[in-house]
Amino acid sequence: MSGTLLEARGVRTGYGRLPVVFNVDLEVKEGEIVALLGANGAGKTTTLRALSGMLPLMAGEVSLDGTSLKGSRADAIARGGIVHVPQGRGIFPNLKVDETLRLACAMAGVRRAEADTRVADAYALFDRLYERRTQLAGTLSGGEQQMLAIARGLIMKPRVLMIDEMSQGLAPTIVQSLFSIVRSLPAQGVSVLIVEQFVTHALAVASRAYVLEKGEVAFSGKAAELARDEAFVKGSYLGEGGIDAAEDLRPDDTADLPLHADGLLETIQDRAANEGRNATEVLLDLLREAIESPAAQGNGEGGAS
Repeated sequence: MSGTLLEARGVRTGYGRLPVVFNVDLEVKEGEIVALLGANGAGKTTTLRALSGMLPLMAGEVSLDGTSLKGSRADAIARGGIVHVPQGRGIFPNLKVDETLRLACAMAGVRRAEADTRVADAYALFDRLYERRTQLAGTLSGGEQQMLAIARGLIMKPRVLMIDEMSQGLAPTIVQSLFSIVRSLPAQGVSVLIVEQFVTHALAVASRAYVLEKGEVAFSGKAAELARDEAFVKGSYLGEGGIDAAEDLRPDDTADLPLHADGLLETIQDRAANEGRNATEVLLDLLREAIESPAAQGNGEGGAS
């Protein structure tokens, strides 16, 4: 590892006028993997969105290799070297695998000959994608879609690849395979910042880790040190197989879920921002959905449980 590549200092951001992340400092050095961990609704996804330009900064500074990114558009940040692989993968289901990768090349401004090379490199890293290259992305398995999302990010030749909840909903064997690939990326000149629900896997590949609590950094240090904290890793604080539900849900994901207080404010803010509505309308919809959810109706029919 050499100097600092990605740096955030005093970052404060959120949705509308309501901050979710407060005074966050973190850095990713060249040639390292950094884990960003925390409980449900702690602000991990919001932090990645701020770093990639998807959310504006309310305060603080983000820089890449010493150059400020404040005020830069998300597409400019991606072309400049910080690529965000979002939770949910964000693939286009009606594009074939090969079309998806070549579209990424076009968006990166890569010429045809270089595009052929980059796509070939992606297939070399993910041989299963080569086997599925003529298949529609929407028909791939969850693991294959995640491979495609990462491959699409790598097509951009990032200096920092940020991956949000890579292993969510995937079989353990697929998770192990994906982490093996992540572990190899620094040797290819790609540093990694990863938000991950499988804490032990993340700490095994990372050199350093940050833990967020209620939007603030509660731990910053060596990943090996955090991995030795058995209570932290195995406790219900993170949950080895849990989902960052309140913070990371996309608007459509809330329809079948009962309402929970944990992270509710972030859910309201995120949904209001994405749908262009005010928070009151979103809250009323969430209450209505909670009342009408199968879980709520089941409790009503069955009496006290």
